[in-house]
Amino acid sequence: MNPVMQALHERRSVRSYTTEAVDDATVDQLLDAAIWAPSAVNAQPWAFGIIRDRALLPRFAARAKAIYLNDPPVAELAGIPEAVLRHLRDLLSQPDYDVFHGASTVITIYANSPSDVADCYLAGENLMLAAFAIGLGTCPVGLAHPLMNQPTTKEELGVPASMVAALPIVVGHPAGQPHTPTRNPPRVLYRR
Repeated sequence: MNPVMQALHERRSVRSYTTEAVDDATVDQLLDAAIWAPSAVNAQPWAFGIIRDRALLPRFAARAKAIYLNDPPVAELAGIPEAVLRHLRDLLSQPDYDVFHGASTVITIYANSPSDVADCYLAGENLMLAAFAIGLGTCPVGLAHPLMNQPTTKEELGVPASMVAALPIVVGHPAGQPHTPTRNPPRVLYRR
């Protein structure tokens, strides 16, 4: 199988990591892969935030959980259906649940504006495939999304208020092999 197609088929979201750190050179390699993603009119509307501080990661994980456990829900969760929110609250109310899955690194891709978020997703896919290619695991962490977009979090991390946290991704050394999910065949709406 072509190596690109093989990576597309074999990359998995990893939710269990060793304590081994991801070094600066490797993070830089992943960022280099990310910036080669396509973007509308080659605007390259992204910026990156990297957290590897072992004291900061659990603090941010706890803050991310608290957002979902607040009642009534905060504005960032307004669009989540009640059944989904209930499920997430059940999951996050477990004391040992870590939204970052024990990973040593969180890379958040920020968009210059809300209209640039889709381009940042493309950069995220590049980053995740590059990580897989060098033996690292990744997982996009939607549960951290509301936290990373809060004004207080942006201020604490030095992120301009106008930027949008598009995609937080955990990166690390996998503690095991994730199971292989199945995929439905493509749903083709038309061929003309």
